[in-house]
Amino acid sequence: MRHLFRNTLVFVSCMSAALWAQKASEIDPMLGADKGGNVFVGPTLPFGMAKPGPDYGTNQGNAGWAATGNLNGFSQLHVSGTGGGPKYGNISVQPMLGKADPAHSSVPRKDEHAEVGYYTVGLGDTGIRAEITTARRTPVYRFTYPDGQQRTLLVDVGHLLMKLHDSPHRYDEGQIVSSTEVQVLSPTEIAGEQDSVIGWNIQTTPMRVYFYLVTDTPAVTSGIWEDGKAPQDGAKTASYKMPFTMKTLPKPPAPIVSTGAYLTFAPGAKPVIVKVGVSFVSIEQAKKNAMTEVAGFDFDGTRKAVVAAWDKELSTTKVEGGTADERQQFATGLYHSMLMPVDRTGENPLWKSTLPYYDDFYCIWDTFRSSTPLLTLIAPKRVAGILQSLLEIQDHDGFFVDGRSGNFAGRTQGGSDAEMMFTDAYLKHVPGLDWERVYKAMRHDADVESTDPIRFGRGDMDEWKKLGYLSIEHSDPAGGADRPGSRSMEYAANDYAVALLAKGLQHDADAKLFAERSSNWKKLWYPEAVDHTEGGDIKGFIWMKHADGSWKAQFNPRLVGTWYTDNFYEASTWTYSLYVPQDVRELIKTIGGDAAFKKRLDLFFSEAGEHRFRYRYDVGNEPGFLTPYLYNWIGEQSSTAKTIHAVLDASYHSGKAGLPGNDDSGAMGSFYVFNRMGYFPVAAQDVYLIGSPSFPRSTITLGNGKQFSVLAENLSSSNIYIASATWNGKPYQRSWFTHEQLVAGGELKLVMTDKPTHWDTGEAPPSMSDK
Repeated sequence: MRHLFRNTLVFVSCMSAALWAQKASEIDPMLGADKGGNVFVGPTLPFGMAKPGPDYGTNQGNAGWAATGNLNGFSQLHVSGTGGGPKYGNISVQPMLGKADPAHSSVPRKDEHAEVGYYTVGLGDTGIRAEITTARRTPVYRFTYPDGQQRTLLVDVGHLLMKLHDSPHRYDEGQIVSSTEVQVLSPTEIAGEQDSVIGWNIQTTPMRVYFYLVTDTPAVTSGIWEDGKAPQDGAKTASYKMPFTMKTLPKPPAPIVSTGAYLTFAPGAKPVIVKVGVSFVSIEQAKKNAMTEVAGFDFDGTRKAVVAAWDKELSTTKVEGGTADERQQFATGLYHSMLMPVDRTGENPLWKSTLPYYDDFYCIWDTFRSSTPLLTLIAPKRVAGILQSLLEIQDHDGFFVDGRSGNFAGRTQGGSDAEMMFTDAYLKHVPGLDWERVYKAMRHDADVESTDPIRFGRGDMDEWKKLGYLSIEHSDPAGGADRPGSRSMEYAANDYAVALLAKGLQHDADAKLFAERSSNWKKLWYPEAVDHTEGGDIKGFIWMKHADGSWKAQFNPRLVGTWYTDNFYEASTWTYSLYVPQDVRELIKTIGGDAAFKKRLDLFFSEAGEHRFRYRYDVGNEPGFLTPYLYNWIGEQSSTAKTIHAVLDASYHSGKAGLPGNDDSGAMGSFYVFNRMGYFPVAAQDVYLIGSPSFPRSTITLGNGKQFSVLAENLSSSNIYIASATWNGKPYQRSWFTHEQLVAGGELKLVMTDKPTHWDTGEAPPSMSDK
């Protein structure tokens, strides 16, 4: 029935030729909140700093939300879609009936609902309903209490999201409150500060979050509480300072700190509206944010402004047809792509600057492959601001970051992937950057040993330059091994990005040097490694070496590592043996030619095999994003089309469990958006690969004002293959196109059929080794 319904929709939409601009009303903020998707469900603006939302259960959810557990309150800052230890969850507010009782304020949720710019939930059987919206740096709450009851608002300044179990890695990732201060300023005002350390990025310099809370209703009584003590009516100030140093911090579970203030209002039926200005600079700045960003206490006007802001951002992308679920997933994927990094211009506590300032890069390893290329098409000025911020952070830290949160660098998941972002932007003519300055920073990043490679830059550079790979022994400066296989493969790809920028700026000697280094992946190609698969023996894989050149013993194609292991990060050798985006042509040759390459790809995506996910293809981890498109290099684009539809249909759905893994700051969402439109970028190159669209037409309004459309004629649930193609009305036989072609505007028309064809008879996508 689903296929029949979809075919009907496609037919009707093709007849009417209606194009739907993506709108906030089509988005489901709860899509991907559960089963590891970890998306933020509360209201926020595009790239907005304030992310107010609920914190449930044990307060261990990365974005605050959890499928089970009581509601503990609403905190003002969250991330979206991340893994590892949580970050933020700062400054919680919680309404309750009767006298202030912080120890017993958690309640079951009731009638939870979320839409863009708005979140609401009932607080168990209390009769209280909480509603949330937000400005850029100022959350706004509307609390409706049952009439005739004493109404209290708790403000917990010690609240954080916390990882309470032991970290599997070298460092603990549980956030710890280092100090708090709170003051009741008047019957309508509370202000204060929270300092915290550790968290996902192992922060050692305290992150300071200031707030200024103001209500439209004066309290009749107020007070404070301090950790482990009963509330004190009439008291005005409270504080906490942890009794540890950074060297004597306890192992998890970390101390849970509850310190705060409260306002108690007289009984009444009128809702209490609360504004919470947030700042990383000062209480004064937090107050300014609250008083200037929200007119009075206009909850509904603020909510409408959020929706209007999202409608404007989403209007650049239009689709025709598809099912309601597909359109919802598409719009939500766009939405997730614009939640992080966070625009904190004017909120940088570390240095003064007139340039944009962004934080919460979480991580570039996740986002450079699809999220940034998507934004480059629809919001190039935004990308320019993000890159300007990264460059200025590099000025102060000395190296490019891969991850950053709370105004503090860390963690580096692989190579130095900011290099991929900058080269991608250079080749696509993102405006506003001093490219010689960028190149100087990239050249340094790619050649100098980082002073702290877990936080920024690259580690083990002497060995990389001497041996051409990271050895098992020396890939971790602190001693032992640290992902030598995957990091070596990523260093090689990073070096090609440096080579391309060097070539573009006519630094020819450097271009040659880094191009040669980008071929280092071949030094880890182990030709005798064999996986005995259900389809026969597959021979030759990327594998790890010791410093003396000998191979790691006992080849294991199922081995998947994480931090501080002697193999790969979040994927097996099957994935990393196909991760040579700089030179797919040479990879095909190394594997044994087109037929052997196709056999390997077919098995990589096969439904057979125990533990297929993570062992072979895993759409939930970014290193495999490009692999469905590798068929395009051997004239088998129809296999790309088949694979893309199989992956999306099996792994993406509507609903809370709709994502195949952590959304990773919009990486999973942008992957979905590109693939449903029918093409995908080769990051850090100016090439897009043609896949198989899911909409009869998609249109992007580009940053230059022109439009680019993909039209899929005869599309249906069975007609997923391309029979022929035209570009602006002229026959087109390449399974790829360039950024120059795309930004010139126009239409790629694909005639769809139900049988695999070999329409892609033109030249293969480019590779470094092409003559």
